[in-house]
Amino acid sequence: MSEKVIEKINWPLWIAFIVLLSIIVNIANGVLYVSGIACIYGLGTISMPASMPILAMLLPLAASLTGRFRKNVQSLAQLYLVGLVTSMFLANAGGMSGWMALPVGYTYRFSVAAQSAEWAVMRDTWFFVPIEVTRVVKGTGTWDINWAGWAPGIAFWTIYHFVYFLLGSSLMLLFRKRWIDVEKLPFPFMIGMWEGVSRVNEKRFNIAFILGILVGFLINLQILLTYLLPWWPDIIGWRANLTSPNGCAVVASWSNPITWQIGSTLIGFMRWNMQPLNFFIAYLVPLDVSFSIWLLTFVFMILVQIAYYVGYYPAGSLDLSGCCRMIGMWIGYDKSPMWGPPLYWSWLCLTGGAVGFVVMAIWRARADLSETLRMAFGKTTGRTSEEPFSYKTVYLYIIGSCIALLAFLFSIDITTVIPWIIALLLSITYIIGESYAHGLVGFQYLQGRDVWAPWPMKFIWPMAPKPYTNGYMWSIFLFENGINTAGSGLHTWGVTTLHGLALAKSAKLNYRTSFYLMALTLFIGLPISMLMRVWWFHIMGAKAPICGDAGWGCALPVDTTWNTKMANPDLMVGFLVAGFIIVAILEILRMRFTWWPIHPLGYLMSGGQRVTWTGSWTAFLGAWIAKWITLRVGGSKLYEEHGVAFIGGALAGTLAAIFIGILLSVMRFFIPF
Repeated sequence: MSEKVIEKINWPLWIAFIVLLSIIVNIANGVLYVSGIACIYGLGTISMPASMPILAMLLPLAASLTGRFRKNVQSLAQLYLVGLVTSMFLANAGGMSGWMALPVGYTYRFSVAAQSAEWAVMRDTWFFVPIEVTRVVKGTGTWDINWAGWAPGIAFWTIYHFVYFLLGSSLMLLFRKRWIDVEKLPFPFMIGMWEGVSRVNEKRFNIAFILGILVGFLINLQILLTYLLPWWPDIIGWRANLTSPNGCAVVASWSNPITWQIGSTLIGFMRWNMQPLNFFIAYLVPLDVSFSIWLLTFVFMILVQIAYYVGYYPAGSLDLSGCCRMIGMWIGYDKSPMWGPPLYWSWLCLTGGAVGFVVMAIWRARADLSETLRMAFGKTTGRTSEEPFSYKTVYLYIIGSCIALLAFLFSIDITTVIPWIIALLLSITYIIGESYAHGLVGFQYLQGRDVWAPWPMKFIWPMAPKPYTNGYMWSIFLFENGINTAGSGLHTWGVTTLHGLALAKSAKLNYRTSFYLMALTLFIGLPISMLMRVWWFHIMGAKAPICGDAGWGCALPVDTTWNTKMANPDLMVGFLVAGFIIVAILEILRMRFTWWPIHPLGYLMSGGQRVTWTGSWTAFLGAWIAKWITLRVGGSKLYEEHGVAFIGGALAGTLAAIFIGILLSVMRFFIPF
């Protein structure tokens, strides 16, 4: 922003709106959760690894349709910010780490686990909720809620999000100028969603935008009808490929025979993707990143095929589905082409590679960071016109946030110095790495809970301690849960804050006002959401399923999982060093030679859990081809005037189909069909 923007904002009105919105969307989300398809037709975040915060686009788009905001774009942008934060704390409706899990699902899971002797230590934590309180949600439904009994669980998960908001937002205030103004990260989701809102609001309809609306709407309507109507023709093969809501097409003997023919020949062909949202967002990704992702995926496939021929994988591996090969479900993680020898591809990308990625991001910003330190503590203290706060305030905010996180860790029995410090440093690494990746590509990089997330803890506990301790369990579970999905909490608020500040620049909002509005939405809306979730699962009872009665089951802290499915410390050292060196070399080559085609993040995402698990390399390949042709035919002018407009329309059309799905799901809740 080149000039200071002065805004008048009616804070009481916004507070009332946030309260009302939080009540309405949580009731709606509860209905959608029971419908069973809320992970794609919900109000939180949908799909992965390109997770769309639905309300961020839905609220301003609906307002723009009234025709009353053509001269008040700032109000639309403020609706975007409120919707963005609300969708992020609603998270994905079901599954782990989402709307169902926090606080109800996990609190119930803890209470069940604590009934066994080996996990009885969990009863000593301040946030434990007795089994007689939690088991009510498995009943027939009741309005009689033991709020006092649930209070510790509600407080714990609310504080968890608040603490990580403080840390994530403070770090993003520090890196805002470098990443938004200097490096000019593109923020694909923000560009696409705001393009759609702006064009509708200003009535700027060109052929590309209208075509995008039709494509996004019709494809997603076809997917919706495939879910709702068993007799509906499977025109695009969504059923035939046993496709998940995230677009993961199954490669197995019981799925599409064509893809299985490939998968039963090439051991590295394990997943591919059909979710149109992933293709739309990938089109906005810089060409060098998307090129690197699909190219290195092909390189990986070639290398693991060679490894298979020389005997690295057991006989019968090609008979397993791509899913089982991906995570080593039956053959063991050390036999998985992604995780096991000889490449250890995902381990390198998510451990040493992640550390190298963050270190290089800080290294590139060293001059800017030095300037902020001089402005904060030297003779040039003060606040530039572009920044929401003085750098002295920002650094004090970061220090205070770190203290708040350490206090939170201490409260959950992470009390020894080494796990304490590692948890803090790992949190900062994941926040910086995921926030930068989201700004550059809009896809998830450091997300996913399987195997790798708490990897530094393996140096402290090579084997699970017996008896278990709360310090051990929470040192692992905090990261296993915290980075699982877009709304899991640990990195959520760094990503969200940076996204919101990028929108503020694009819409010419005042940065400080934007930050306050996002913080207000979280600190008011999240507690309401937590209370509404407890209420919903009580009145619905077993009709709204949550975590099962198995307690921990296959969770990572369990000794049989921790001892055998995590690499040993010696291997971890190798992953740390090798991954770091590879990223450093790629970064140096990219800075030294303008023609160098491989982007470090492209390498990292080729082994990232979410991209590999969903097979999204196909989205990057298809989008790369489309964008390359666009630029070759008409250059940046064609891309900016028609390519981006098409994606803005496609996202608007996608949202229209999702809204229809939401309405039909609500109707089906009351009138089954």
